[in-house]
Amino acid sequence: MKIKELIHDKEHNYLSIMKIVGVVMWIVGVIASIGMIFIAIGIGFLFLSILESYFKAVIYGNSVKVTEKQYPDIYKVVKSQSEKLNMQIIPDVFICNGNGLINAFAVRFLSRKYVFLMENLVDLMLKNNKKDELNFIIGHELGHHAAGHLDVKRNLLIKPAFIIPFLGAAYSRACELTADRIGFKLTGKISSSENALVALAHGSESLVTKTNIDEFISQEKEIPEIMGFLYKVFSLHPFMTRRVLEIRNFNKITS
Repeated sequence: MKIKELIHDKEHNYLSIMKIVGVVMWIVGVIASIGMIFIAIGIGFLFLSILESYFKAVIYGNSVKVTEKQYPDIYKVVKSQSEKLNMQIIPDVFICNGNGLINAFAVRFLSRKYVFLMENLVDLMLKNNKKDELNFIIGHELGHHAAGHLDVKRNLLIKPAFIIPFLGAAYSRACELTADRIGFKLTGKISSSENALVALAHGSESLVTKTNIDEFISQEKEIPEIMGFLYKVFSLHPFMTRRVLEIRNFNKITS
C-alpha cells in the first residue's frame, strides 16, 4: 500500500501552508529568544552598574583607600604586584573595619576591581612585623583578579554549570588554591606564605610568631573522613590545613 497516494490534496495544501508558517514562527521565536537574552543581559548590566554606584558610595564614605599618599608602603606592594601580574589597571584597595573579622577579599564590578583588607588582619601582620605575610595575602587577592576568577563575562558563561551538584563549590575551592600559588610566587617566601595562611586560621596577634606550622599541618590527619568530606564538598574554601599542605607541595615541585 502506497500511503502517499492516499493523502488528500487538501492535506498536501494545508501541510505546505503549515510548514511555511511553522518555519516563520520558529525564526521569529529564535529571534525573540535572542532578543530576550540580550534584554536580560542589558538589565543585568544596568543592575550591576546601579549596584556598583551604591557600593562605591558606601566604601568611599566608610573605608580608607590605599594610595600613594595614604599608606604608601602598602600601595607600593599593590602597585608592584599588579605590575608583576601584568594588570593594566591597579585595583582599588581599601582598609576597612571588619568588626573583628580577620580576612581579606576581592570584588569585581563592571568598571573597577577592588581588594578589601580588614583592619584586624592588617594589625595582626604589621604589629608583628609580618610584612611578607601581608604581602602574600594582598597577592592572593590580586591573584583572583589576575586569574579571571571575578571576570563578569567568564562567570556569566559558566553560571549554568553551577546546576551540577558540588561542581561550583569544587571550582571555587580550586580558585582559592590558584590564588594561594599566585600569592606565594609574588612573595617568593614559602615560610611567609604558610604563616599567613595559619594566621588566618587562628587570628591571634599574640600567637602569630609562635605557631608550629608542622604541628598545624598534622591536624589534617585528625579530620574525620566522612564529616570532613561532607564539609569539603559544600565549602567554597578548602580546609586551611589543606591549603598549607598544597602550597608546601607546590613549593617542592617548583623549587
